[in-house]
Amino acid sequence: MTAEWEMALHQIENRELDSNQFISDIKNYTKEITQELLSINIPQENIPEIKCPKCQQHNLIIKDKIVKCQDEQCQWILFRMICGIPLSINHITSLITTGKTPLIKNMKSKNGKKFDAFIILKDDHTKSFEFP
Repeated sequence: MTAEWEMALHQIENRELDSNQFISDIKNYTKEITQELLSINIPQENIPEIKCPKCQQHNLIIKDKIVKCQDEQCQWILFRMICGIPLSINHITSLITTGKTPLIKNMKSKNGKKFDAFIILKDDHTKSFEFP
């Protein structure tokens, strides 16, 4: 495609092709590809409604990289990547509802050593590890 456009630009430069036609073709192509992309159904994780463990008032916002309370006053936040392992929706649900994730294997410590652990929510709503 890029090569075709380069050839068309070369033809415009040599006055062999009308620049307005080239622009019109690009606009049509852009419109077609945009419609095609917008029609694609991208499956998303089934995100449950979970109350914030800290304020117990608002549902959590669960994004790709973070889980956080909607309330700016509360400011509870959890990063989904922990020791090189991304927390799944099931991990997050278990952590918030029971205070503990299932055993997570192959996490990496700061010095690069692998370990297995449960992630737990402490009484102050911060995370910690519990080892099997």
